[in-house]
Amino acid sequence: MEKQKIIAKFSEEIEKASVSFWYVGEGDSIEKEQPLIEFVTEKTSFTYASPVSGKIIRTFVNEGDEVISGQDIAEVEIQ
Repeated sequence: MEKQKIIAKFSEEIEKASVSFWYVGEGDSIEKEQPLIEFVTEKTSFTYASPVSGKIIRTFVNEGDEVISGQDIAEVEIQ
């Protein structure tokens, strides 16, 4: 099975955001464009959708963690 890391990609105005909560956890199956994680900044909150379908095998960040754009947030086994 192929594995792929999911990378946080924010808009140009957002350099970093905090993880508000995960919609899924390790071991969960996900579909492309399914809500994956909720981020919050000082000015806004937004949902980050999965760019691929597969199974979450590892998360690299926890709720409350600060994430910078370009950082790995999860690893998925492509199905």
